[in-house]
Amino acid sequence: MATGGANLFDGCCRAGVRRLLSSGRGDDMSDWRKKGAPEPIAALNRVPLRECGEPLVDIRKACPEVRVARKCIPFLRVTVAEMLNRAQQLLPPGYRLRVTTAYRTLEMQREHYEGYFNQLREKHPEWSYATLRRMTNRFFAPVDQKAPPGHCTGAAVDVQLLSPSGKPLDVTSPYTGWQAAPTWIEGLTPEAHRNRMILVEAMLAAGFSNCRDEFWHYSYGDAAWAVRVGAPYCIYGLIELPPEWQKRVRK
Repeated sequence: MATGGANLFDGCCRAGVRRLLSSGRGDDMSDWRKKGAPEPIAALNRVPLRECGEPLVDIRKACPEVRVARKCIPFLRVTVAEMLNRAQQLLPPGYRLRVTTAYRTLEMQREHYEGYFNQLREKHPEWSYATLRRMTNRFFAPVDQKAPPGHCTGAAVDVQLLSPSGKPLDVTSPYTGWQAAPTWIEGLTPEAHRNRMILVEAMLAAGFSNCRDEFWHYSYGDAAWAVRVGAPYCIYGLIELPPEWQKRVRK
């Protein structure tokens, strides 16, 4: 696939990012480059955008070996799709990635954010508005900030790891629900830890950065990625779906 738009991301910055992503590979997993730096909203909003103009591609065609969830809007930026292919190639034979979320519209992101915010408010009526916002921000990027949510830029992808038989592999035991979300949580069973590391290492080796509060969430080129790896700017801002898909999403 051609990546013409991404060439606007100058070679100097690309080389620096590659050094950040590749340095220390195989070292102790406490290395911050692997665990991911924190992503406070203020830091995300400070990241300059140099939009490269790279288009979205349909990952069902661009990533034929990767499974895509039925309700997923199957679009990512060209380079992100290429990296997803690379991550798939790095998995053990027979294993597959399954994309559960790729692109989201701003309206979809708002619905997810408000839904989780309201769940927390019902569960914790004693929490202040600021606390509810902070806890919601851990798992859903707000839409009322300068930095757009990664899924709305075509830069972010949520993935599962499937066995050769096509079943999701255990990456969470003995935890359930949101308890299992932090990527580097301690206390996983040996099997769950092994499976999680297969997923994490493949995605990192392909060039993605990971949101350390969500083992399934990876991105490249958005503001969150820039904060995690120390890039001087991001290359993907808000982007709209192809017209035919805009109509489908509205239905």
